[in-house]
Amino acid sequence: MIAVPALAALGFTAWILRGRKPTDFERLIAGAPAELSRAVEVLADNARRMAMLVTLGLGAMDRGFPRLECWDYTDTGMEVEWTLLCGQSTKTWTDPDMLDALAHYLMVPQVLATSPEPARILLQVRAFDTLAAPVMTPALAPDSVDLEAAHVGMREDGLPWLLRVLYAHILLAGATGSGKGSVLWSILNALGWAIKAGLVDVWMADPKGGAEFGRGEGRLFVRFTTDADTILAMLREAVEVMDERLARMRAEGIRKLVPTVDEPLILIIIDEAASLSSYADRDQQQEFRRLTGLLLSKGRAAAVTVIAALQDPSKETMPNRQLFPVRIGLRLDEPTQNAMVHGQSAKDRGARCDEISELTPGVGYVGEDGTTEFVRVRAFMIPDYVADRIVDMYSPAAEITGPTEDYSDFDPDDLGDEDGFDETGAAA
Repeated sequence: MIAVPALAALGFTAWILRGRKPTDFERLIAGAPAELSRAVEVLADNARRMAMLVTLGLGAMDRGFPRLECWDYTDTGMEVEWTLLCGQSTKTWTDPDMLDALAHYLMVPQVLATSPEPARILLQVRAFDTLAAPVMTPALAPDSVDLEAAHVGMREDGLPWLLRVLYAHILLAGATGSGKGSVLWSILNALGWAIKAGLVDVWMADPKGGAEFGRGEGRLFVRFTTDADTILAMLREAVEVMDERLARMRAEGIRKLVPTVDEPLILIIIDEAASLSSYADRDQQQEFRRLTGLLLSKGRAAAVTVIAALQDPSKETMPNRQLFPVRIGLRLDEPTQNAMVHGQSAKDRGARCDEISELTPGVGYVGEDGTTEFVRVRAFMIPDYVADRIVDMYSPAAEITGPTEDYSDFDPDDLGDEDGFDETGAAA
């Protein structure tokens, strides 16, 4: 809830001094933030509200008006719930032109609409953007890591953005400069202590030659590959490990593998996946699609997770995109790409990736299988020095290899002669 501004009290005092108490309507206006005063005036007054509905074609005197059920302040502005007229379509309210007209009428930057249930419309009247400022990463990630709720940023409602990594696959789509790198580094930061403890092995594919993630080569990452041949070899190895795990699980009656140091979560991150799915030669493309298809269709139960990041979310670029139960859409260039990531009618359900500003990298909409609504989020901002800190802090200690011979009988005082002297009596 947004607190009532202190100026409201001054308004109440002025009314009382004039010899009368303020009406409920006047109290509402006085208690409204300045950015929402016009919206409150329209919604709180029956005549003004009906005038808006008539003007925008959402109601008429001869056929009636949608019923305003309730409205309330939120961190971003207001939420207004309506019951539609009998026979009225939700598409009338969710049409972009209608939402633009509502925003102009209420004098706010943006109005969004969703339909939480049949015959209901929820308007989000947005006057404040809680994600406008960058979100700084915590100084130190907690040493207890929940692999199904990794803290990677902040949600629009101010709650932590918790991302499911274990038993999931994640599709991350966004235009150049949209913040894909920050999302991936935020995931690595959130899983840091589990990586250091050996509960998570990160297998990284960076087709850009290591420019983005090379700082973790040989340290944070168990595998690190940069070209088509080595990436495909890494994926083949992952499929072999997955199949071995599944065979053992089947023999022992295990439905889901719980990661341990001996059998950790294998987190496969493929940055710029289009380098193999679209831009490699035909044989490499086919092999990439075959291997990722196997990993995506069978890997979750075996604690093998794939995160694929790409700029173009078309079916040609990522043909197996329907196998990703978690999808993150950052800023996208075209409205059609919104549906490519989040499915048809995604815009009607609240995902507007093509409307994200270039000035807010890391902002996106998250959708998961089994839910119809989307959550607007912003990943932690991870500059280079923070990425270096993540590598330094969470890289597993290198294994110390010693001599294989048995030196248990070694005597440091034995210089090669029984008495420690040579034949002439001099010290050896």
